Amino acid sequence: MSSRKSQNSVLFLATLGVYLGLVLTGATPVLGHAANTRQFDIRDEIEFSDEFDNKPDNETYGLAISLKGYLEDVESFLESLEQLSSGGKFDRAADVFEVSQNSLLPCVPANSIGNYTAVSFSLKNESLQPSLERFSKLLTDGYSLADCVPSSRFNGGEAAESRFTVRLEKAQLSVEIGVRKGSPQLAQKLSADLTKAFAAFRDSGKSSVRVRILKTTSFRAENDQVFVITRLPRAALDPHTADAR
Repeated sequence: MSSRKSQNSVLFLATLGVYLGLVLTGATPVLGHAANTRQFDIRDEIEFSDEFDNKPDNETYGLAISLKGYLEDVESFLESLEQLSSGGKFDRAADVFEVSQNSLLPCVPANSIGNYTAVSFSLKNESLQPSLERFSKLLTDGYSLADCVPSSRFNGGEAAESRFTVRLEKAQLSVEIGVRKGSPQLAQKLSADLTKAFAAFRDSGKSSVRVRILKTTSFRAENDQVFVITRLPRAALDPHTADAR
């Protein structure tokens, strides 16, 4: 996290039309994460417990900010699906989709351009496209969890590498974010730290949607990568069914 702090003030901008060009053609437009312009107050969501000494260090606080952003973004996406379903524009039982993208953000002061590679954009129900585009844009920087590491894409210069996949298939909806760390040891540490920081949100569910996300989100380290994964059973997309469980 500390290696990415200098990049937190960098704002990447693009229109939805440019983003659609990205996902359809594999181009590399300039995009931005809404977290760069959000005003976060973590204590609106959690009270740091004794295990954080009630005075979390900058790294722990930074992780909490990233997790809060992730929770809000997934919650907003699920709520958009519920609204579309209520309007008859989303079939909870039958619709499927998949969006996947790799991102490289150069660790250069005042940088304004990143490298974005569309892996997949599979969608049959066009009514879902605006919600998917909006959600995808929020996932492009891996919530500043990646380390700055040398990249051949930028002549050996350092870059933060992340990727995401949002997929609705027969059995479940999954959101997966992968970030690259400087070593397997750093990946293991981040996974453990995320798990610890995430525990502070366990009692902060203010809506049934948030509770569902909290119950189905996990973290995993694999080699030099860390994955943030939320897997919701398709039945959980129906708030009435989910709340009855």
